[in-house]
Amino acid sequence: MAFRLTMIVVFCMAFCALASAQEDRTTINKSLVPGVVGRNAQFVQVGSASVPQPTYIGQWSNGRGDTLAITATTIRFANDKPVKYRDGTKVTNGREFHLEITSAGKLNYLTKFLSLSMGEGEKPDEMKMTLYDSYKDMVDGANSQGEATWYRDK
Repeated sequence: MAFRLTMIVVFCMAFCALASAQEDRTTINKSLVPGVVGRNAQFVQVGSASVPQPTYIGQWSNGRGDTLAITATTIRFANDKPVKYRDGTKVTNGREFHLEITSAGKLNYLTKFLSLSMGEGEKPDEMKMTLYDSYKDMVDGANSQGEATWYRDK
């Protein structure tokens, strides 16, 4: 009987120690956690700084009457139907971007791959667009299908 009583006491002590150890949990300071997406979204604070949009998003013209409208998901040349794209930029200095047109079908002016180079210094509202038929050509800077300079509409 003494053995049973000793075992019950040991078991209760172990259970109490385990329960009290769980109360010493580390508290997460949510103000120091960067914004996250997905199942941890409850950690994102309301009013926290958002990721800035790429500098190429906006309304552009080329000085010859043509227009280019770039949103976060589509590009529209002149009066053509907007086409979807994805930003395939691997690493950027904030001035160089690689875009891939993802919409199927014929593209009137645009090609499948676009390299964008944003102006700097005295020309911050200028964008050079170089057109390529393949990703490899775009990365290598070879076999361009055309080039245009666009100016941000104010």
